[in-house]
Amino acid sequence: MDKTENCALAREIRKQLRRIKASLKFPVVHSTELQIKALPHQEITAIDTAPTGRPRAVNGTISYMPNIFGLMMAGHIIQTLLKS
Repeated sequence: MDKTENCALAREIRKQLRRIKASLKFPVVHSTELQIKALPHQEITAIDTAPTGRPRAVNGTISYMPNIFGLMMAGHIIQTLLKS
């Protein structure tokens, strides 16, 4: 946890852990990519219909990414257990 970077969530978790004087020395799976800004809000409507509701941002998603991170952490745990 102590080596994460470019992640607002990790920064907040580190702050909370420091507040309770907990160790930051534990493995986490994280990305080193910089965050990109969200797209501006835009109206989403079906063809030939009037706009309804408030404008929303349409950002892409990579639905499989949390699963991949979970598998990476599981692999790390298994490797650690096999070494000990």
